[in-house]
Amino acid sequence: MKILLLLFLTLSLFGGDFEEMKNTFEKGNADRAIAIARINAMKGDVAAMYDLGLLYYAKGSTNEAKRWLERSVRNGGKGALGISIILFSQSRSRDGYKKVTESLVNVEKSPIRSALMAVSRDLSENRREASGKDYLTVAELFYGDKIIAPDLRMALFLTNQAAKKGDEKAMELMGDAYWRSNYTRKSPMVAPQTGNALNVALEYYSDASGLGNLDAMAKMGKLHIIGPRNVRRIQYGVELILKSANGGSPLGAQMAAELYFEGQGVRADRRQALEWYAKATEICEVNKILANLYRQGEEADRYAAAYKQCANTDKYKGQYHLLFEQF
Repeated sequence: MKILLLLFLTLSLFGGDFEEMKNTFEKGNADRAIAIARINAMKGDVAAMYDLGLLYYAKGSTNEAKRWLERSVRNGGKGALGISIILFSQSRSRDGYKKVTESLVNVEKSPIRSALMAVSRDLSENRREASGKDYLTVAELFYGDKIIAPDLRMALFLTNQAAKKGDEKAMELMGDAYWRSNYTRKSPMVAPQTGNALNVALEYYSDASGLGNLDAMAKMGKLHIIGPRNVRRIQYGVELILKSANGGSPLGAQMAAELYFEGQGVRADRRQALEWYAKATEICEVNKILANLYRQGEEADRYAAAYKQCANTDKYKGQYHLLFEQF
């Protein structure tokens, strides 16, 4: 799940310079993107000032980022919420979070502004009134593909708070943090590993599964199948995966396909495996698996084309996912 920072988005036709700046940044050349935005910002374009602030922050130049965001605000543009988010990322004390709260008072209302205000008040006043959704919304700013520079310690803290408040997605993410495997390698967090890390992961997955999180159910099942002896319950794991798959989870369907393809806890059945894989093609890598399994022919070509398309979509995703304003 990815929450787009809608505050950074303006729907409009893209100008030439803007398009070049955005595409250049997404291909990993931040310096060139900054140069394009800076030329326009120096000409007085307020939107370019705002974009330049985002680019500098993505590169780690916090002072320059704040300077251009503030300049955008002084000229009637965006930037106030961006400044507050940067302040939050730098805060490590009650006074720091209090300053964030104060900076948000006159910021235009938005879901992220509301979540940031609620969490900042909690942290500045040592209370726990913000919702689990609020904590997870703010935590997702730190996962490494948003405006905030990655801070996995902060992400883990905020996500755990969301899990404690009953957010099922946060529970799944916490389970991922404690179970580092092929199925959680894209998870943004790594928890401090302890002797009972897998038991901790199972607890989080179980709680999330109980709230209807089918992906957490599938991961719980897989961990029971392939985990060490102290957590291994193969038949129970198979039941969980099939329940998740039948409930409509693409991840559950992928895991069910693996069970039938490998004969793990069930009788090996290539036809069943292919049927389950076909229900999991929302997961990009599954298309590649199917293309390889069919090897040649119409089915192979179709899945190979699908894999190429989804893989190219992710090809130029960098460390940040910035939603700029057109200039």
